[in-house]
Amino acid sequence: MQSIVPLGQMVMTKVLLIGGGGFIGTQLARQCLVAGLSVRVADVQAPAVTSTDLIAVEYIIGDFNNDAELDRMLDGVDVVVHLVHRAMLLGLDASMLPEIERNVAPAIRLFDRCLAHGRSRLLFVSSGGTVYGNPDTQQPIPEGAPLRPISVYGTSKSMIEKVLGLYVAQRGLKAMVVRPANAYGPGQVPFQGQGLIPTVMASAVQGKPVAIYGDGTAVRDYVHVSDIAQGIVSVILRGRSGEAYNIGTGRGVSINSLIQDFIRPVAASDGFDIDLQYVESRGVDVSYSVLDGAKVQSDCGFVARMQLEEGIAQTWEWIRKHYSMA
Repeated sequence: MQSIVPLGQMVMTKVLLIGGGGFIGTQLARQCLVAGLSVRVADVQAPAVTSTDLIAVEYIIGDFNNDAELDRMLDGVDVVVHLVHRAMLLGLDASMLPEIERNVAPAIRLFDRCLAHGRSRLLFVSSGGTVYGNPDTQQPIPEGAPLRPISVYGTSKSMIEKVLGLYVAQRGLKAMVVRPANAYGPGQVPFQGQGLIPTVMASAVQGKPVAIYGDGTAVRDYVHVSDIAQGIVSVILRGRSGEAYNIGTGRGVSINSLIQDFIRPVAASDGFDIDLQYVESRGVDVSYSVLDGAKVQSDCGFVARMQLEEGIAQTWEWIRKHYSMA
């Protein structure tokens, strides 16, 4: 694989975060600034609230699926981080064709424009929780494991990865992939079909039941959003072109344990209970997804540090503040 020059050695490195107004993107913008990078965020709408520590961020409102607007976004940037995914579909009845039109085709057009702009290097944020599918063994999954997604969302992400690999090999695009595990933390909006932790917490404070698909034994790797952002920055600075990097903790927790051992105690300490309702499995959720983080540690010096107990406490306080009925 061809190596890239560590971006820390470049002068006035500008990073474009496409879809950077969301949960991960906002935290990533913050960590990029901490690392001394110049940040431009491009999204379809302006952020609802701009924190004082994000004043230095440049915002562009537009659709990266529009060539003219995309060229405006790319102008003068050194690194492009692709964070966008429109309409995350997990149901068995989800169709692949519109998913390709919504997400795969625009990503490919982005690859072409990065090549046209010459100096733009690309980092694609994939999905470590879905692209591997159900692994052969219940051991932390390395990047070399086969990609066998069982959902439309995971298939879309893996397709983009494969096409990106082609652009790296045949057209000389300098690009990398990161595969984050299950993100959580303050700022993650509940009830959006993704983000079990804030949904369980917000349901507790609002007295709503929580639907658990299957029997709750599925094992996940929950990684705090601040760790994901720091991991992505480490790959921007030190990752190697053509490589994929997991970002996770290597620590597996079942859904049942997550709720009973981590979330329920903090909810109970404030007088809230959790009403769990187990329903039929959706058939698109993997039974085990825990990521091996040895490669990103070796290449980029990154290790996830936030303990689940501390991250759960932070998230609970944020949910209490923003979603309490009182």
